[in-house]
Amino acid sequence: MASAEQPGQISAQALLAERKRLEEEFEARYTKRITVMFTDLVGSTSITETHGDILAREMIKHHDDIIRERIEANQGVLVKTLGDGTMSYFSNTLCAIDAAVSIQNALVEFNKQKKLAMPIQVRIGINFGEGIVEEDDIYGDVVNVAARIESQAQAEEIYISESAYQELSEKGKYYARVIKSTYLKGKAKPVQVIKVFYKQEEIEIDRKRTILSDVKDKLSLKGVFRVFVFFAVLIGLVYAYMTFSNLLEQEPNVSETRSKKTTME
Repeated sequence: MASAEQPGQISAQALLAERKRLEEEFEARYTKRITVMFTDLVGSTSITETHGDILAREMIKHHDDIIRERIEANQGVLVKTLGDGTMSYFSNTLCAIDAAVSIQNALVEFNKQKKLAMPIQVRIGINFGEGIVEEDDIYGDVVNVAARIESQAQAEEIYISESAYQELSEKGKYYARVIKSTYLKGKAKPVQVIKVFYKQEEIEIDRKRTILSDVKDKLSLKGVFRVFVFFAVLIGLVYAYMTFSNLLEQEPNVSETRSKKTTME
């Protein structure tokens, strides 16, 4: 027999109701739709080994200054620096892409000045989704996927998820296309990875390559169609020949018929 509740003791039902209320309040206060951006300094380990800690530290300082300024200028929030990378989020996906392109362009200009013995090159990954936003950190699958998208990119590249692309308010502002379909850790299905191009020469090269690829695909389809037509005609001719041969074999010989008729008479 269950013991009676003591005076002042909260019932299980009341605790469950309070838990539900707190969960709803937590979700309303901290769960938001955000665009997460990760940046990573490419080759930082080898830079330290080759050029020493001082150069590596100086490089990271320039890296952090350039990235922080561009994130804040595009209405983003820099959550944290990760040694040789950064994590930030934006309430607007287009602002995140603007920040990424601005960062890459700023680094290209900085590297032209040759202030350091090595160029600063970063790769950037961006993802959109629902996450938990606290005062000094962000959590959730949207964060994990953004980090894994970033790891797929090479130096000076910007990769975004399909969800981030679909969220863009101006899809035509930047030239972008699906660069690969890949499996990410924790995902059962392959994920479409989209590359955002920002260098004009790369855009022109990729456009020409895409046009040539389309032409080859069309020519390939035409070739397959021609082969199909050839074999269809060939089969038709063979069938006609066999039919005609069968008719000839079945037709009675006229001379033999006449000979038989004369004999009978």
